[in-house]
Amino acid sequence: MKIRFLVPLVLLSAALPAAVASAASPARTRPVADLKSFFHGEPVAQPKAPPPPVTATVATAAGVTADPQVEDFLRAFAAAIKARDGAPMRARLSEKYSVPDLPEDFKAADVFVMGVERTPGPEAITIQSIELKAGVRTVKIEIRYAAKTVGKTLRFDAAGRLLASDLFKLKLEEHGHGV
Repeated sequence: MKIRFLVPLVLLSAALPAAVASAASPARTRPVADLKSFFHGEPVAQPKAPPPPVTATVATAAGVTADPQVEDFLRAFAAAIKARDGAPMRARLSEKYSVPDLPEDFKAADVFVMGVERTPGPEAITIQSIELKAGVRTVKIEIRYAAKTVGKTLRFDAAGRLLASDLFKLKLEEHGHGV
């Protein structure tokens, strides 16, 4: 009877060092970064929204002085939404770009990219006003969708890079078991 219990222990003690050695080998393709990913797996990539049927037109309202940097940003923004690719917009964000109420685990530029890839495609973007104060341009725009028109505010630095905006709303959802 004692031999019955010893055989599995001997096999386990022989297999355990081999498993540890293979886990530590450089040939391992995917290291486990932390216990969360070990138990729950890697997060699933969020799906992109389908591309809109048209690229939004960008215009400046009558009586507003045109600003080429702002118009260029908005045209690139409209093209990124059409392509469902927000990565090229990172270069147009200021290093100081921020999102209000953003948790510490998130990067503001990543939230912007996700917003571009998921937001509904507008039909038109119209610049309503541009105010310059202390080197910061505050731009008010109207974004027209098929069913509604919404007003948004963007702030740009002197180089024409986006500092802040209310283009997207951050909605965090908790998953798992509540306590």
